[in-house]
Amino acid sequence: ARYFAPLANSSGAFGLRDDAALVDISPGARLVVTQDAVASGVHFFADDPPDLVARKALRVNLSDLAAKGARPTAFSLALGLWDGWDEAWLSSFASGLGEDCAHFGITLTGGDTFRSPGGLVVSITAFGEITDGDYVSRLGASPSDTLFVTGTIGDGALGLKVRSGELTTNDTDAALLRQAYWLPNPPVAFAPLIARYASASMDISDGFLGDLRKLAMASEVGFEISADNVPLSREVARLASSRPDILANALSGGDDYQFLFTVPQSRVARFEQEAQKGNIRVTALGQANANAGVVAISGPDGAPLALASESWNHF
Repeated sequence: ARYFAPLANSSGAFGLRDDAALVDISPGARLVVTQDAVASGVHFFADDPPDLVARKALRVNLSDLAAKGARPTAFSLALGLWDGWDEAWLSSFASGLGEDCAHFGITLTGGDTFRSPGGLVVSITAFGEITDGDYVSRLGASPSDTLFVTGTIGDGALGLKVRSGELTTNDTDAALLRQAYWLPNPPVAFAPLIARYASASMDISDGFLGDLRKLAMASEVGFEISADNVPLSREVARLASSRPDILANALSGGDDYQFLFTVPQSRVARFEQEAQKGNIRVTALGQANANAGVVAISGPDGAPLALASESWNHF
């Protein structure tokens, strides 16, 4: 509690001195809850900076909330510490959490700590609310809806390759890609537009193509897109221009934490006007069709793009 009590700045957290907490929501709002865990050796390296591990663990949860149209408000933390942890590590971890609490305007409500001999485990349950608009599931897309994606795709996946030594590039690009892997930047401020305009939405965590297929299957629609239309950062585009396998990894590797969503045709013009007012990049990729669960993507030459895998798979 010594490290985390300063993050529990709501009265309902009781200074982390009770067994539960009160989470207030705005009048008329709906509460949205999500939970994601990250583990050493699976989602991050054991020697990754502890402040960045903390911030990534929180952000992957905030990404889930915002992709549903919810504004994040609070979270609880379950922290499994390995046998070799020390106070300097824990202080840095708590400092990272505190930085993002301030950045996103959220508060810690409580949680638990436990011994984890197999390595660090961070499990976060995050709470958000929707006050204007609707909760947006994966299930609501219809044929003719326009498919959009925020941000750029592939930076986190290639950052992992750089971090592990599997990919080399110039020092500047390597640093930017590593940072994208260490610290994803989900467009949390985009949540109100999702709630007001999207018919279906999800965040991209396991891989752009695999998650697009999940969206297609859940909504019973299909998508046909060109890889040329998928937004890439300059760093990823430079690498992909000389190596086709880089493009495939960018499209399937995951760790993007951007939003993939559909907007009905009747709302597209107004949505695009609203989206232009912010500083979040939004790209239209095409329209949904009636081929339920079918996702087709063509490469730069117009031929179907062959991929060994569409997404990251834990098992």
